[in-house]
Amino acid sequence: MKKQNLLRAKHILLCVNCMLFFIICNLFSYELFAQENIHTTGFYNIYENNKVVTVTNPEVNNGGRHSLFLPQSNFTDNLASYTRWYYQDPSSMGNNIAVSGNSLYSFLGWDLNNKRAAIYDNNSSTPLWVFPTSTSTSTTYAATSDTAGSNAIGAYTNIYLFDKSSNVPFFNFDLTVLPDTGRAGPLDVTSDGNYLIASASRSDTSTFMCFQKNSTTSLWKYRLPKTAYGVKISGNDSLVIVSTYNYFAVINIYTGTARHEGYIQYGTQARYGISGNGNVIATCDLRGYLNVYTWNGSTYNLNWTFQEVPGTYYNWMTSVDISEDSEYIAAGSMVFLTSSSYDGRIRYFKVSSGNTPLWVYSGCEDNVCCVSFSKNGRILSATTWGDLNHLKPDLYIFKTKPDVSTPPSIYTVTTGGSFYSCGTSNDGTTVVACGKAVHARVFGSGGLLYNISVDTSEGPSVVIDPGVEPTGYRLFQNYPNPFNSMTNVKWQMLNAEQVKIIVYDVMGREVDVLVDERLSAGSYSVNFNAGNLTSGVYFYRLTAGNFSETRKMTLLK
Repeated sequence: MKKQNLLRAKHILLCVNCMLFFIICNLFSYELFAQENIHTTGFYNIYENNKVVTVTNPEVNNGGRHSLFLPQSNFTDNLASYTRWYYQDPSSMGNNIAVSGNSLYSFLGWDLNNKRAAIYDNNSSTPLWVFPTSTSTSTTYAATSDTAGSNAIGAYTNIYLFDKSSNVPFFNFDLTVLPDTGRAGPLDVTSDGNYLIASASRSDTSTFMCFQKNSTTSLWKYRLPKTAYGVKISGNDSLVIVSTYNYFAVINIYTGTARHEGYIQYGTQARYGISGNGNVIATCDLRGYLNVYTWNGSTYNLNWTFQEVPGTYYNWMTSVDISEDSEYIAAGSMVFLTSSSYDGRIRYFKVSSGNTPLWVYSGCEDNVCCVSFSKNGRILSATTWGDLNHLKPDLYIFKTKPDVSTPPSIYTVTTGGSFYSCGTSNDGTTVVACGKAVHARVFGSGGLLYNISVDTSEGPSVVIDPGVEPTGYRLFQNYPNPFNSMTNVKWQMLNAEQVKIIVYDVMGREVDVLVDERLSAGSYSVNFNAGNLTSGVYFYRLTAGNFSETRKMTLLK
């Protein structure tokens, strides 16, 4: 009898444990990005009550460990870039965004709640149109052509193409016609909008497909093991690099022939980089490696490798891009300082100089999830999750040329959330970014969308006023004053001097440097663009040799 009671008790305990297991499974919904097992190294999402939190699962380093702390880089917004507009969605989250090459349009998918695709211009945060996507969609992938004539989205089991003028798709491929359906994964379109490379993502094997925009019959299909994470077309539209968790291939767009296939031992969840002509490619992985390959006419040879050195855990190289001219590479990383503290770093390499970066920007506080070059290579944008206290920026914009040893800053954006994706127009004058309204590591909902006007000039231009003879050293009142965004500052000096004109806010903090150069005797003027500043009182100070004068200006928007 005692033995029977003991067996009965064990049976009851087993049933209770099973019930608890199913209850816990129903409380939380897990999604590792693109269906990887949640114990695999990488990112995964936990969903609860229409909210989401992102969790990072690092690999313990059992080998040699290094000090991971770098001094934080300084960043000064010193050019006339500004936020054109921004939008905060009350419940949705922005995962993927693309900007048209001509800098005029941005296209993205909103996920989590009120799932949809939307296109915007530079004038307003009101979309030109909206297209509802399936409520079963977890991630909406987006891409656009140079003129936004072909806007692609992948959502649940559909791949669509739209013109910028209409939310009625002119192309709709249903993945359920495939024998192994999968879910719509990463995609890209050629710059002219005539070709689309899309993916059907599955945990075992993913399928990449090429379409002409006017036909849903694929030109070719290419399969790689594991879940799809990246599709990136070369700038000349001839090649595409596609990637899954452990594999990648470089494929001729017009023939479907693979010129190279490779294996990534340590896994990745990033889109890889490819240069304009496809002669340079770059891969990154979840042990912090950046691998750069060059084409020798018949195959890709490994050129050099860089590793974000590990500490207690292996660090991750999480994003990469290559300039159109094949000369430069930008890479973003996530560093595990401890089990619960992080850093993000942006590195800028010259391909011909090997694995020593030209400069490093450290202190981004968390995952640098996206880096993006302008097609002319002059502007680099990068998005990060930022710090939990929201004291550091989540979007950084750099001027990349000429080559310098310190990060050449232009503009930053600090939010109360985390950015996940960014895009940079061909000429670099427009940068767009989207993300989550609360930090990636915090349960929450709501989304962010920013549109930035980037000043790609070398700085404010100093203009000589001919025919105006200086009578001494003098700083004139700016005109107009008060002003809305743009005003002109004039001064004169009797001798050649090193000249500085610096703008300060009412707290005495430097907000802009208008002039910092040696000038001959004469009368001068410079325009000040305050588009990125809030309304209020500001002060500007002229220093020329031993002379100094300060005046007040009022910005009214």
